[in-house]
Amino acid sequence: MKSIIWSINVLCILLISGCSSTKSVLTKNIENNEIIWSEANLSNFKSKLEGLRQTHHIPGFSVGVVHEGELKWHKGFGQKDLASEETPDENTVYHIASITKTFGSLVMMKLVEDGKIALKDPIITHGIKLPGKWGLSDEIEIGHLLTHTARGNTFNSFKPGYNFRYNGDWYHRLNKAYLSATGKTFGELVMTEVIQPLGMTNTAPSLYDSLEFARTGYDKISFSKKVAKPYDWSKKQLIPVEFNYNFGPAAGLMSTVADLAKYSKAIDDEELLQPASWEEIFTPYSTEKGKTTIYGLGWFVKDYYDTKFIWHTGWWQGYSSLFVKVPELDLTFIILANSQDVSRPFYKFLIGNSLHKDLLASDFAMAFIDHFVLEGKKRK
Repeated sequence: MKSIIWSINVLCILLISGCSSTKSVLTKNIENNEIIWSEANLSNFKSKLEGLRQTHHIPGFSVGVVHEGELKWHKGFGQKDLASEETPDENTVYHIASITKTFGSLVMMKLVEDGKIALKDPIITHGIKLPGKWGLSDEIEIGHLLTHTARGNTFNSFKPGYNFRYNGDWYHRLNKAYLSATGKTFGELVMTEVIQPLGMTNTAPSLYDSLEFARTGYDKISFSKKVAKPYDWSKKQLIPVEFNYNFGPAAGLMSTVADLAKYSKAIDDEELLQPASWEEIFTPYSTEKGKTTIYGLGWFVKDYYDTKFIWHTGWWQGYSSLFVKVPELDLTFIILANSQDVSRPFYKFLIGNSLHKDLLASDFAMAFIDHFVLEGKKRK
């Protein structure tokens, strides 16, 4: 009888201590959330973003922060169209440029799961031919294009798989692989497999690709009215941009903060793909010599402050974008702009910290990190 009583007492102690421990963790999380979502923090974040917009002469942008599957905070800054002076919002459409690559990898992995293609397939079997010496290679695989590791260099006889070198043009050539594997274009597949199932009603291929846009069934004139006008800061003034925005798996999708919030939630909930496929997408490529790159399948991946970050940038004539996810904190930051300068100022290819290899080079990324990620966390 005493042993039974002793066991019950021990169990009670364990339950009480467990509950106490859980409560302290929950309390800490609640306290951190209260700080993050406080009026003061959000007001400071808004002021920081507006200051950056003015510093970099960006006519307008839309911003959103997603938490626990909800677009918890969003705001439009500046102007969608300088002529109308209309303020953008979460439903304003922008070209998302290279964020399209994340959709390209998602669609490719769906085909892998369906057994229609393999990442190890030589690209020449799908009719993809690269320029110069690479066009004759039968060693370059689909996975090499998705991870930007196809090119090689003089130190490895230009063999694939040895080093990371970002190449949007080569990624775009995956277009032929989708068609070869399914008889359907990337535009058809991304609409039916991703955009429509997720209810992303303001996301579509470029208006300049008449055939692919027509497949959406959207009215072109009505849709064009939702699109932010593109500008460029040149010779100390903002000038309208005239550019033919093409479309493919590397760039050319148009979207909104609200729609990308839906996309973000689907990623967090591991929709559309098996968990193992999502894990493969967000695992940095390891080279033939075992060196870890900063790119998985269509996404940049790197740890900062002992925390995993996954992201992609976008930079095109008249538009720029940034999409950052911090899975550990269930946070996503989205910013879409109608000029190049959410991205352009932070690409320093010759010297200094550059966005093409380091997320922290972006003042916009750092504004998000300072106000949401590092709030309640100790700087590394």
